[in-house]
Amino acid sequence: MPWKLKSEMMSNVMKILLWPLIVLAVVDVLFMAVYAIDLEVFAEYVFPFYGFENTVAVVLYYIVIILFLIWIYRVHMDLNLLFPRFPRTPGGSLACIMVPFYNFYGIPSVYNMIGTHFLTETTRLRKEGRWVRGLSVPLLIFMLGTNGLNRVIRGADEPSDTLLLSESISSLTLYAIFLILVLMVSQGLKKVYADSVEVMYAPEETIPEEAAVQQG
Repeated sequence: MPWKLKSEMMSNVMKILLWPLIVLAVVDVLFMAVYAIDLEVFAEYVFPFYGFENTVAVVLYYIVIILFLIWIYRVHMDLNLLFPRFPRTPGGSLACIMVPFYNFYGIPSVYNMIGTHFLTETTRLRKEGRWVRGLSVPLLIFMLGTNGLNRVIRGADEPSDTLLLSESISSLTLYAIFLILVLMVSQGLKKVYADSVEVMYAPEETIPEEAAVQQG
């Protein structure tokens, strides 16, 4: 029995949870658009559902964040098995993401390193490598932007409709980036894993001389 990817189950769980989170974010953008266009319509028709949508989205968001840390740890376990020269350990990846201030460099470097290895170690992962490396910096930008907008909104007595709509759009973009990264990283790992299993269990080639002796 070949070994299995340690991140495979968590990748599937992340995909399952990120899709409804994105759907809720789309709904939130629509709610905020109604709020910006017509406050009376929002108060009469939307507000009764807004609180429920917001609560579910917040709970789901924190669940995703916790599972994301487990997922990135297991992803790096697979990376260290599949790429013997991969320079970052699972614990090192968590430090890059969780250590304050250092994570300004660490978060994009995690995905930049994964994308670079996808591009350089095998020709089959060019699409995945470009996506992962290309989204490493936008991920940090939208994380900082969304957190900054949230703080401004919490500190304001009456946040403007433009501010609320901007935060909703930023959150939606952030979740979409997370989903694409999960899809591309998991897809890349599956391809490398399939290649390694194929090589491991490939039938041994018969040496021409040995074949001639056997026929003789």
